[in-house]
Parts: sequence; structure tokens; C-alpha cells
Amino acid sequence: MATSSLSSEVTTLISFIKTLTNPQLKVLLRYEGLPVSGLKATLQFRIIQRLQYLSESDSVGFDTLARRIRATTFPNTVSYQSPTGLYQPAPVSQSPAQGRSTAHGISMSPLSYTSGPSAPLMNPPAAAHKSPGPLVFKDSPFYTILEPLTPVVECKVREQTRDSVELKVMLSQQVAYRLQTDPNIRIMVYCAGDSGLTQYTKSDIAFPHQVELKVNLDEVKANLRGLKNRPGTTQPADITDWIRKKPNYPNNIVMTYALTQKKFFTIANLVKRHPIDDLVSQLKLRKLISKEQVIREMQNRANDSEIVATSSVMSLKCPLSTLRIQVPCRSIICTHNQCFDASSFLELQKQAPTWTCPVCSKSTSFESLQVDQYVDDILQSTSSDIDQVTVEPDGVWSTPIDSDAGKLGGMTPTSEDEDDLIEISEPGNLAVKQEPSAPNGTLERTPAQSQSREASTPSSVMRMSSKKRPISQVIDLTESGDEEDESPAPPTKRTALNLPPRPFPRQEYHIPPARSPLNGSYPP
Repeated sequence: MATSSLSSEVTTLISFIKTLTNPQLKVLLRYEGLPVSGLKATLQFRIIQRLQYLSESDSVGFDTLARRIRATTFPNTVSYQSPTGLYQPAPVSQSPAQGRSTAHGISMSPLSYTSGPSAPLMNPPAAAHKSPGPLVFKDSPFYTILEPLTPVVECKVREQTRDSVELKVMLSQQVAYRLQTDPNIRIMVYCAGDSGLTQYTKSDIAFPHQVELKVNLDEVKANLRGLKNRPGTTQPADITDWIRKKPNYPNNIVMTYALTQKKFFTIANLVKRHPIDDLVSQLKLRKLISKEQVIREMQNRANDSEIVATSSVMSLKCPLSTLRIQVPCRSIICTHNQCFDASSFLELQKQAPTWTCPVCSKSTSFESLQVDQYVDDILQSTSSDIDQVTVEPDGVWSTPIDSDAGKLGGMTPTSEDEDDLIEISEPGNLAVKQEPSAPNGTLERTPAQSQSREASTPSSVMRMSSKKRPISQVIDLTESGDEEDESPAPPTKRTALNLPPRPFPRQEYHIPPARSPLNGSYPP
């Protein structure tokens, strides 16, 4: 009797399977751990083969798969009568796929189950409400998800109130040991909004706008918003520092949110973090943009008759950090030669992954980045104080020449005339500072004085080398016009310093004579 009803049930389920679409078949295959690639006939064959195998060897597994097939075919089904009468809900740890959503976005778990015709209704396991379905996130070069640590928890719509969801993390002995020994093994909370295709496409990380995350009653300080109006710029919440890294310790994660107009799904994953230095080393090991390729592209543009090619200035500073580039890289889809520093770019993308080129604002990715060998050769061939080079259309580059020779017409002053000074006493009377000659017969100059004053003559003051400035630019200040020639020479005060001192006149220091002590009269 049981065998006949079981065979009839298998036939009925096979007919249901043939009416399902490809996405629905793939959901069933994922629950059973089977491959999801191939044509529709291949997917149907795998499900049917799995169903027939379970009907002969595993009654509980057959009832579970039959329930899922019926729930997928008839989403409004509220009860299911097992033909074997042996159905028992499997533990959560043995069947983590229980309660996942169907292709229609409705939970696979019915509201009630029956075990035989007279079996009473019973509520589904509590864990069935905490597994809305598979949740796959977009790949990131900075993190790799190793395994989930909790089921997927659904955050219901709360337009006017607030709500909280809980995640329980209990570490195994192996996971606890890896967390204690490897600093790049982390525990992170991921969250995604319901887009209707969340279970069939890779989702961006997105938390509710008003959200608070606590681990073991400690608040987690993390940026859970990302950039405004830029989906995909949010990072997962790293909670490793708040987790008790002890085996079988019940770590409690509570996410409180409010004022949401759509559902969210959250999960805690074990993640391997990739440092920036490792990613830069990975870039260096990739295929490079060769120097010959860059020069060939520049020459092709220069030979284009429709383009007037001229020399350009290439900056050796990163447009992000404004520091000299260490590892020059750019996207292979970019047409410019200007590069940016790999470490600075990756560090910025780790904080807010916009993945746009800082030079031309084109969309890029980590996979499209390559090291530019042409720019790297320029960096290796120039000193660290060179910030830019001039690049010709044929690819030949040169450093800029910043010297006084280019500014002064190729002339530079000699070192011996560096100390020559020209004194301007008044705006309307320009004259060269010089020592006037002393009157004949009054003073005699010593050889040292003669030598020092001869060095201050107008001819020596105005003596300029040909490298300092052209002769036409030198203004002769010794000729001040006829009016200055007729004016008397200014008196010289310095000549009086070499004259012998004159005796002071007696009347300037006249002292009256003292009275006689005898008669009080003055002496004659």
C-alpha cells in the first residue's frame, strides 16, 4: 500500500518538475547540493534522478524534497501529507537549507505539516524563519568569504517603528584557532536589500539607513552607510575584535534598525582579508603594459593626419595622494598615459569602492589594472625631486630645464662680481657710490688705502661679465647730465679724520683766577 502510494507520489512530482522554470529548478538543485549548469532538460533529469534515489533509500530526504517541489509549484500550499508517514523536521545543523525562499520569493517552509492522515498540525522549526534563501554578494579583491557562520536572517519592513534581529555565532575549535593565529581571518556581518532578484544575482552590501550593531552588548563602531546615492560603496562590518574567540562560546550579534521600506537580509561570514601590499604584489606579477606598446600607440596617434600631436607634460605625482608615484598603474581601457599609484588607489577603494579612474573617471575594476612599464621606466631613470617630464609625440621624454640661463638669455653672472653694489640715493638723482678724491697736498693715502679705493672706482663697479646681462641692458649711471656737472661736489667729511688734531682755543676753557687768601683781591 505504502509502495503504491509512494510510486504514485513520485509520478506526480515528476510531472510537477517538468512544469518548473530554469530558476526554480536551480533553486531545488542548490538545496540538494547538485550542479546548476546545463540546459533545462539536464536540470530536470538531475532533480528526477535525485527524487527517485531518495524514494528508495531515504524517506525523510524524499519527504523534504517532495515538500519543496510542491511548495515551488504551488506557493500557496499550507499543508503537505507525506506518503510515507515518516516525515520529521531535520535539525538545523543537518539541514541548513530548510526554509529557503522559492523562485517566487515565498518561503519554502509551509505553515503546517502533517504526518499521515490523522497527524495533528505542528509549527515549523524556528530556524525556518531565519533562512530566507541563498545570499550571494559581489566579489571584492579585499575580502574572500570562506564560510557562513550563521543562517540568513530576514529584516522585515518597518516603515514607522524599529525592530531587531539576532545572529548567534558559535565558533568551532578549528575556526577559533585560525582567528587566534591568523590576523587576516576575520568575522564580518554582511547585509543586502531585497531587490526581487536577491536570491538569483550577486548583491551589493547595503545596510538600513538607520542601523545599530552590537556584539555581546558592545556597540560596533563602523561605517555602515557608504557614499550617498552610490550603491556598492558600503563595506561589511568587521566584528572580529568584539567576538570571544573561544570554541562553542555563544556570541550574540544584535542589529537594530528602523524606518525601512523594503526587506533586508543579513548574515555573519568567516572572511579572509587581503592586505593592500599583497594586492600590489599581485599587480606586479600580472601582465604589464609594455614600454614598446605605449610608444607604438603614441606614434600611431602622432602619424594620424586628423590629429595635431604636440608635446605634453606628464606628472610623476599620484593625483590621489599628490606624492611621487611608486607603482604606476592604470586600467587597460584607459587611453591616457597618466598613471596613478597602485597603493593609494587600492587604499581609497577599500574605504569606498567606487572603482572609477581618478584621471578620466571611467569605470574600472581590480582585474583591469596593470602596471605601466613606460612610466615605471621614467620613474626609475629620474631622481626623486623630479615631479614632471615633457613627453614628445614620438615617445621621447625629457626633464624640464629650470635654470637662469634660459631666463637671462643664456648669460649668468660671474662669482667675482657678486658683491658689486649700486647705491641709489634719491629717485631723481642716480649716482654710483664712490669715494671722492682728496685735495692735492692735503692728504696722503697709504698703499692699502689706495688699493681699496681703486677697487671702488666707477669702472670697477660697473664691470660686468658677459654672462650676467647684455651690454645693452647696462645703464651707465656715472653720466647724470649737464645740471649735475655744474653743481658743486658735495663736501667730504671723511678727509678730516686723517688730519692732525688741532689745539683747543684757550677761551673755550677759560677759568677765572682764584682770590688771594690774604686780602681777598684778585691777582693782577
